[in-house]
Amino acid sequence: MPRVKILVTATPLAMLAASLSVSGLGGHSNATTPFAAMSQHTPQSAPNLHHVHLNSVDPEAAIAWYLAIWPSASRTVVAGKPAVAADMFLLFDRVDSPPPGAWSDALQRSEPQSAFWHIGAFTNTTDMKERLAAIRVTHLPLFTGPEDTVGVWRSGLAPYEGIRTVEQLVSAPRAGPRDGGFSYVVAPDGALFEFTGGPNTRDSFSHIHFFHEQPVCAVEWYTRHLGMSPPQAIDAGAARDHACAAEYGEAGWPSLERIGTIRDPRGTVRFGNGSMSWYPRQCVGTRCGGDRPFARSRGQVLDHVAFTVRGLNGWLERLRAAGVTILEEPYAFGDTRAFMIEDPDGLAIELIEEHGAPLP
Repeated sequence: MPRVKILVTATPLAMLAASLSVSGLGGHSNATTPFAAMSQHTPQSAPNLHHVHLNSVDPEAAIAWYLAIWPSASRTVVAGKPAVAADMFLLFDRVDSPPPGAWSDALQRSEPQSAFWHIGAFTNTTDMKERLAAIRVTHLPLFTGPEDTVGVWRSGLAPYEGIRTVEQLVSAPRAGPRDGGFSYVVAPDGALFEFTGGPNTRDSFSHIHFFHEQPVCAVEWYTRHLGMSPPQAIDAGAARDHACAAEYGEAGWPSLERIGTIRDPRGTVRFGNGSMSWYPRQCVGTRCGGDRPFARSRGQVLDHVAFTVRGLNGWLERLRAAGVTILEEPYAFGDTRAFMIEDPDGLAIELIEEHGAPLP
């Protein structure tokens, strides 16, 4: 849980401090990693996840939806914004018209697509269909191959195990239903929401996933500028010692799109209380009817992601000197301060000063 002291309310959020599930993009792992084991390899100066900011035509209705699908969460107020308190916060701004970036059933993707792909939760998905159906939430189809027109509601029901390319589908051994897997629903305002996990997954509403033009380059950028670190198995300096650009791999299934999902190369970094990962941009070449660059995330339904840091002035000076785009100079955030930057693919990132933290 974000270790911060900037709440307007006193809602306790301790779950993430005990543990935080870690998965690859798309939630294709049921593994969980204790917070203590993760943090011992993460620089103490690394930011901590605080919230995801959403735009909504009806924040109260949106909050009610999130509380229905995640009953352990609660309604709160953060820096004057209506919010959901879980393992991370969801903050809402009211907008007069539907924000762009909503999921489109016809296109089988968000439109326009920013670098912010989806939010979600880690949980055992095995038997959740009936529970969600009772509150009138239905799952999007996951297509199991390019010829599939019906799909399955969770990846554990695909007739094969793992992720398969077109060539691999031909020889993939048949498999019966397995527990768990990843599954998607559409949240209010068209925000894409993923559930992922199996019987051994510890529940956690802290799931954020992204796209990036070059995911390995994203590792380098977030390591260099935001003090995050690659997975333990990777030399922390490796991303800076070789050309990070790489050719995209083949699309694979199960996928939200009949044309499959490009999953390689993938990049992952760890921050103070969790991790974040990227897939490549999906609308490349002839996919999506033509090459489509990312839209900037500000103003979209998934507007920005926020982290807390110690020593806001020092962060601002270092990022400005490094040529990082500053979208907004420091401003009040509740009883502390924040400023907004943008990553190379237009993802807006809010950095909030951890209240009472000393300057570096």
